[in-house]
Amino acid sequence: MTNHRISRAVLLLVALAGCGDKDVLAVVGKSKVRRADLAQFSAERSRSAAKASPEALAALIDRALLAEGARRKSLENDPAIRARIRAAEREILADAYLDKELRSATDDIAIRKRFEDTKESLKRRQIHVAHIVLRVPSSADAEAKQAALSKATDLYSKLRDGADFAGLAKTTSEDSVTAARGGDLGPIFEGTVDQSFFDAAVALKKGEFSKPFATPFGVHIVRALEDPQEVTPIFEEVRGKLAAEARLEAQRKLLEQLRATVKVKTYSERLRLGEKP
Repeated sequence: MTNHRISRAVLLLVALAGCGDKDVLAVVGKSKVRRADLAQFSAERSRSAAKASPEALAALIDRALLAEGARRKSLENDPAIRARIRAAEREILADAYLDKELRSATDDIAIRKRFEDTKESLKRRQIHVAHIVLRVPSSADAEAKQAALSKATDLYSKLRDGADFAGLAKTTSEDSVTAARGGDLGPIFEGTVDQSFFDAAVALKKGEFSKPFATPFGVHIVRALEDPQEVTPIFEEVRGKLAAEARLEAQRKLLEQLRATVKVKTYSERLRLGEKP
């Protein structure tokens, strides 16, 4: 055993010899290191090191020694450091309080009820289309944009003359992924693509195709593979969104309750530039 390891072992044995509380794993100066401290420290280090171990305890004792050194230098009396300590305490307590008080508002039962209550408002328009796109970089000049539009107009004329849309998409579309599928983009919900693209596509009935139109991504021709629909998403698709909304609402109500019961006095005039708080 190296001298470094021996010193750590001696420190631990001496600390434990002077304390009868079995929850205390070490005493460093005036500070006690408890099982909960080690569990928290181990969890914060990494998932792989989340399990308490002699190595984790030794590392925690090192941090406790450094903190003890800081106290001996009275660093906790430094205003900036005091502010950091208060900030850490405030955030930990605030998060713990929110987790405790909002748990029932965001559990699975509450979120499923919210889903059932708001199902109608959750409906979204959906299209299923194929497209032919000619890419136009955002930095392209007017001549390049006109060239893409002219090419798209020629393709549109071919489609009006009876050309197969899927065949043209495979040979001319500059979206290589969808071109291989005849331009098929699959079902698309409103809000997941550029709105000008969606607006042009949702106006089409099954089998119809659009005139060429431009978006920030290029010049498109779109063909509707199905009529537009209004679709209610399944619970799993919107659970995260509903949970976030429920948490915000519950937090807002909780703050309103606290404002009604906890006295707050603000000295706004002290915020003037250059004035210390």
